[in-house]
Amino acid sequence: MKKIIITGGPTTEQIDDVMKITNMANGATAAALAESFAIAGYEVVAIMHKSVRIDSHKNLKIIRIENALDMLRAIESEARQDNTDAFIHAAAVGNYSKDFAFLLEDMADEIYRKMGKIKSAEDILAIMKDPKCRLDSRASLPGYQENLAVKLALTPKIIGKLRFWFPNTLLVGCKFTNGADRGELFDTAMALCNKNHMDYVLASDLEDIRNGDMSRYLINRDGFTQIMLRNPDAIFKFVDEKLQ
Repeated sequence: MKKIIITGGPTTEQIDDVMKITNMANGATAAALAESFAIAGYEVVAIMHKSVRIDSHKNLKIIRIENALDMLRAIESEARQDNTDAFIHAAAVGNYSKDFAFLLEDMADEIYRKMGKIKSAEDILAIMKDPKCRLDSRASLPGYQENLAVKLALTPKIIGKLRFWFPNTLLVGCKFTNGADRGELFDTAMALCNKNHMDYVLASDLEDIRNGDMSRYLINRDGFTQIMLRNPDAIFKFVDEKLQ
């Protein structure tokens, strides 16, 4: 039985007990792919955000995640088994998580008090990146504060780790642009494919998706392959044929 791992949906990063950072991905394509591969007799591992709706199947193992670090750990755990034939990384992993919160007036006061020691913009930046005025990360953010600010940190770049973890696996990634022309979309996806040693990238523009066009342009390390995969069934058939 061939094995495939599919990621899907958004990731959600906690700001405090109430607020979160997320995106508009719903994981529908990833869920449809997982179900199709399971029905076709594959062993499927679906690593999906908690919000993704997906039907159960005897061949389907569903791992629910919340944030980018959860997804990273779930993928790494599966990688240790070293028996994956294909990996479709369709999740829209958020780029940012909360680093710390602060009030602008507190930051301004901290910088002002250190003015005598400040010699350059780099000195100010060093204070802003690691201030003493950061709010307690264990507490909820204060309510309705005009000058409340949140510094964001980068989340782990999961796609960059996949080839190391899955050296002999067919790797398929996804790339979305927003309002890009075809040339820019293809160049961006090709760069992603080459940088991360993917076999293919499914590229699309959010403007097209909003207009009801769910097609994916199939990109490899040389650029656009002249193949368009118009729906999850077409993606399934393409990957299935590659694994025969």
